[in-house]
Amino acid sequence: MTQLPTRDQVPTQETWDLSLLFSDQAEFEAAVESLKQKVEQFHRQYKDQLKDIKMIVQSLIEYEEIERSKNHIQMYASLGYEVDKTNSQYEENAVRLGFLLGKLSQGLSFYHSELSAISIELLEQVKSTPEGAPYQYFIDEIIRYKDVRLDPAVEDALSYLSGNLYHSYALYGATKFQDMTFDNFEIDDKVYMNSFNAFEGDYEGHPDFKIRHASWDAFHQSLTRYQHTLASNYINRVQTEKKMATLRGFDSVIDYLLFDQKVTRDSYNQIIDTLTKDFAPVMQRYATLLAKEHGLEKVSLADIKMPFTKGESNHITIEQSEQMLLDAFQVMGDEYLAIFRQAFAERWIDYPMNQTKSTGGFCSTSYQGPSYILLNWTGLLSEVLVLAHELGHAGHFVLQYRDQLAITPEPSMYFVEAPSTCNEVIMCQYLLAQDIDDQAKRSLITEFISRTYFHNMVTHLLEADFQRKVYQAVDREDVLNAAVLNQFFKETLENFWQGAVEINPGAELTWMRQPHYHMGLYPYTYSAGLTIGTQIGQRIAKGDTEAIAQWLDVLKAGGTLSPLELAQAAGVDMSTPRALHQAIAYVDSLLDQVESLA
Repeated sequence: MTQLPTRDQVPTQETWDLSLLFSDQAEFEAAVESLKQKVEQFHRQYKDQLKDIKMIVQSLIEYEEIERSKNHIQMYASLGYEVDKTNSQYEENAVRLGFLLGKLSQGLSFYHSELSAISIELLEQVKSTPEGAPYQYFIDEIIRYKDVRLDPAVEDALSYLSGNLYHSYALYGATKFQDMTFDNFEIDDKVYMNSFNAFEGDYEGHPDFKIRHASWDAFHQSLTRYQHTLASNYINRVQTEKKMATLRGFDSVIDYLLFDQKVTRDSYNQIIDTLTKDFAPVMQRYATLLAKEHGLEKVSLADIKMPFTKGESNHITIEQSEQMLLDAFQVMGDEYLAIFRQAFAERWIDYPMNQTKSTGGFCSTSYQGPSYILLNWTGLLSEVLVLAHELGHAGHFVLQYRDQLAITPEPSMYFVEAPSTCNEVIMCQYLLAQDIDDQAKRSLITEFISRTYFHNMVTHLLEADFQRKVYQAVDREDVLNAAVLNQFFKETLENFWQGAVEINPGAELTWMRQPHYHMGLYPYTYSAGLTIGTQIGQRIAKGDTEAIAQWLDVLKAGGTLSPLELAQAAGVDMSTPRALHQAIAYVDSLLDQVESLA
């Protein structure tokens, strides 16, 4: 019987160092009190006083300073809890953060309302002054949101209630990591401890058929016990978003959420529909080859993440992965590579699995500070692609924050996965260029397809298709419950796989496994990002100096351009399905290599 270690049992050197933000709890609490006072002073000084250019510019300077302070406090208060939910101080910090953000939001809500009430003519004048020019992109957003802002009193109330209105993400996390328990399973007289981390990090892709299927059955049988709670939480989220959309004058909740991303409904639908129609056959081909490789009549969803090639999986140490990444990304130049070196040297990365740690991986960047990366390290070679992915986020936001103010808009969610998935392409092309035999190359290609394209373009595409069904149902005012959500996801799976993969009982509960649904229209953006990343990554891996220079400029641009403009500046046209079809053709060519190397 095996069990994940507790947080105090993992090597400190393999964990992230939050003291880079605040040296200790006392310094953090002092910063919180200081921020409260700054906001109170800001409110007293500028409420009803934004009447001339000088006062507006002065307020922008101080508002930007407040946002810098708030960013570091948010990071410190939330990240400790992400890795250890048994630590009472971390839990207290996370809970108090919600109260703090609500209070700060209420104190600052007047600011956006009063800026929105200022004439466009005066705001343009502010932008044209030397002192106001650095804030032009923030002011542009104020102007863009003018028509969807509500009465200042309503905005104030909504700001105060925001922590409660959008509490679904936190409730999902508490249910998933603190309340859920999973049935263990037994294979050949050995008991295996089951958990979210164990299933998603080990058992789901285990090479042993019996372990994969037994763990699948135990995991999904356990999920059924929580489906109504998580369904209620999720449905409350989407219905809240619908009400907010209606309040702000949007006929559809989808259009309301896309407005924030600066993306049209056509662009959104184009990604989901094109990939569902044209990428699905390529992945069905992958499933057929996987079944053939393992002598199975047909693979099921309980098999689809198993290693493609037989034999023992390649493992890698943390130190080996770091050196590999430094070697691969020399092509990007010293400025970019220095971020990787700093991440490794200063402990920005949290590697080990431990009890109650959040699953999966993410990157969270502090303004002009550390870019923290959460991993659940398994030691498999595929982890180097995961780390390359998260370091792509780190490199992106570190470069952006060096060049942009804290209140300059961040890049649209539509674009945000492009730098991370681009790095996966660069990393894989580097590995394939090494002196390795055909079998090793074949194993690497299939690992790349499974890790990069299956995860980012299939897993998240299925989420996106399911999510669109949910929001369309909300727009129609249909009744939603757990059974309806299960049916939506089952239909999505059946439509994508078209019988090429067996849909195991329990697969309809897959929507319960992701927090993405509590983050707006996020899932489809992985496909958008990987489409951009596929083209840019191939050019960079070949040493295309023009592409590298363009890409670094795009990363530094942040939200100063729309997502399609960012892609265009990097040389990728996302206005038509052409780039999507090029990405699909690339994956199909990888499968051609897999067959030719057999």
